[in-house]
Amino acid sequence: MPKKKWFKNNIAAEAKKYTRRQKFKKGSPGAYKAARLQNILDEVCSHMGSDFWTKEKLLKVSQKYKSLKTFMSEQKGAYLYSIKNGYKDEITKHMTREIKPRGFWTKANCQNEARKFSNRTDFMRKSSGAYNSSLENGWIDEICSYMGSPADGYHHCVYAIINKKRNSAYIGVTKQLFNKRIKQHKSSDNTSNSKSISLLKDTEFLKLTNYEFKKKDIKKSETYWVNFYESKGFVILNDKKQLGRTGTSQRIYTDEIILREAKKYTKRVDFRNKSPKIYDAAISQRLLDKACSHMRGIAKKNTWTKENCIAYAKQCSTKKEFRENNGAYFACMRNKWLDEVYSYI
Repeated sequence: MPKKKWFKNNIAAEAKKYTRRQKFKKGSPGAYKAARLQNILDEVCSHMGSDFWTKEKLLKVSQKYKSLKTFMSEQKGAYLYSIKNGYKDEITKHMTREIKPRGFWTKANCQNEARKFSNRTDFMRKSSGAYNSSLENGWIDEICSYMGSPADGYHHCVYAIINKKRNSAYIGVTKQLFNKRIKQHKSSDNTSNSKSISLLKDTEFLKLTNYEFKKKDIKKSETYWVNFYESKGFVILNDKKQLGRTGTSQRIYTDEIILREAKKYTKRVDFRNKSPKIYDAAISQRLLDKACSHMRGIAKKNTWTKENCIAYAKQCSTKKEFRENNGAYFACMRNKWLDEVYSYI
């Protein structure tokens, strides 16, 4: 008997036979697997109830959290189920809300927030509100000046590998992330002159400068640090004839690569979360605004009225496409409009 072929229409019809995902998975494993592979599982199971969450379980789990933000992050399934079933306000009433009021991120508040972080990447990912306000208002360079420049695949930093017991030092330059370059030195495949000390437990790895040197400038800086450690009595492991030499000076992420990657996304937050290295490069190379110029901005408060949700639903060809707009989708779940709005898709 030939193996049954599963397409969206017969998968959806099969899924309608079940009220729980686990029953669907056990009763029709072929259809379930096909739905997952075709990325339509959420859509065909949208009518099903939860296999796990009850109101009692939600209340018990929610009591472990004092912050709504942390609860949303660590218990996403519980949070979404509570919205869908109208329990959210009850189970989160004891939690603190971390949403800042409009106008909170002044320059002074952004500066105070930035001081919690040692680099721009952590600032961007862990305090996006302050970071984005700094970026939009042109304060970012000033506020982050103490952090130094990030790796951008074009500028170089200088680093040292030293072993005090052996009185040996190796000076290097790299445009790679510092930690990534050090892993290469620690590898058994290391062919540089650092290999005599790089695998020793008492060897130190020091980032001496920020990423601030172009190819034409690195010989001067590398030579400075060679002379510095030599004056301290260290034996220099470098071949001095090779100082200032590097591989290609081409950027890892060119304008073309950054702009092409950004075109995959309709929101900055997705670009930042799903392509963080290229997003970081866009920031350091002053390309972020240009790369994100096609993206939609943050919707103003109360944008997603029932009428606007319906209007947007009429533009969508699938429920999945509608759900990708978090603002519209969560407004419908919160207000229990979802079934009605879905009828327009």
